[in-house]
Amino acid sequence: MTGSLLAGCSSISDAAGCGPAPSAEVSQADLYGSYSGPHGARLDLTAVGGTSVTFSVESWPKEDGPEILTEDVPTFDGSGIWKLLNRPGEDGKVGLAFSGPDPGARGATVTELLVGKEDGHTVLFARLGDPDVCRTFRLAP
Repeated sequence: MTGSLLAGCSSISDAAGCGPAPSAEVSQADLYGSYSGPHGARLDLTAVGGTSVTFSVESWPKEDGPEILTEDVPTFDGSGIWKLLNRPGEDGKVGLAFSGPDPGARGATVTELLVGKEDGHTVLFARLGDPDVCRTFRLAP
């Protein structure tokens, strides 16, 4: 399933309700797999062994604002190391540390994704731009 979720948030305090329902108590093992997003974006979260967890992206947006939901946004392919950024009991958040291409080639891209649940499935998403206008970059298995 690909696509983005667009919905309205009526105020800044509603921003927490923008996007899928957040998931707390998430482990790395819960997140391994492939996720697809808008316009062919793809994220693969893998385990190399031990504590090393890697990721790769294809058609990943070179920007991190609401414009990434448009079809003509520039993209790149890359890889790196990922980790959970949240503390126990907090809503899940994944951090992506790219190892290539160089920062100039990839631009100011999405490097943090929230972990949510939709219809019983784990989804990853980023809230984009003005919290008064709910726009999310959503990746589903």
